[in-house]
Amino acid sequence: MSAATAVTTTGVDAGAIAFTLLGPVSARVGSEPVTIDGRRQRVVLSLLVLARGRVVPLDALVDAVWGDRAPLSARTQVVLCVRALRKAFRAAGHTGPVIITAHQGYRLRTERTDVDVRAFDALVTAADEAAGEGELTEAGALYRRALDLWSGQALEGVGGRVTEEEAARLEERRLAAYEALLGIGETQVATGLFDEAESTLLDALATAERTGDALLVAEANLVLGRFCRMLRRTVRAGQYLAVAHRAFRQIGSGQGESQVAVEMALLAECVAESGPPLDAVPRQLTR
Repeated sequence: MSAATAVTTTGVDAGAIAFTLLGPVSARVGSEPVTIDGRRQRVVLSLLVLARGRVVPLDALVDAVWGDRAPLSARTQVVLCVRALRKAFRAAGHTGPVIITAHQGYRLRTERTDVDVRAFDALVTAADEAAGEGELTEAGALYRRALDLWSGQALEGVGGRVTEEEAARLEERRLAAYEALLGIGETQVATGLFDEAESTLLDALATAERTGDALLVAEANLVLGRFCRMLRRTVRAGQYLAVAHRAFRQIGSGQGESQVAVEMALLAECVAESGPPLDAVPRQLTR
């Protein structure tokens, strides 16, 4: 079985529960959204989902919600929070138990559940394996699928030191996946697969723009500017480089601005030569 077929996506199961942690924390039963009221419910639900079926002690939930400032009623408030979440899942159409009371805590039933974090990790692992085997097209498709799962910052709206480590791990892996996708595009350019390269780089840019990460936007535009300059698409190259310059300036990256300046100088030389764009690229390999 190939890496691409190892991770599959099925249709919406009317009774299945889907949890979203790669962005604003949310849940749905089938296509029906679950109403999650306030940060406390998001924190409790996030820890239960991240535990992947293991018991989360009540004291750990209290610590996650309040830290060192837990009120005397904290344990009672967590119990009420769990009760409200159970009611919300029933209101969304799930008739069976979702959050189960266990010894000194709670656990989440994992049967018929879909968690975007789990899917993201599996897709990136499969993409890394494909890239390691030289299957760049397959790897790029898997990285794109993984990055498409994101709709914001990991565990958005949760906060607190208990979930910080997992949020940081996910953000780091997201960045690594994005850099790998961009690297695939650059490798395709270097090996003469210009059509594939342009598609990969444009997908990387769309991903960066969707997440709103200024650094990723800057890097994607810089690479696309270099690519278009090489093909003498001077107008488009200038547009990409201008966006890259603004983005690098926004985040205060002097190194990035210097890279753009080098590309702008090369672009000026290209314009001075006034050669036509290379529509038919001699280096394009036979596929």
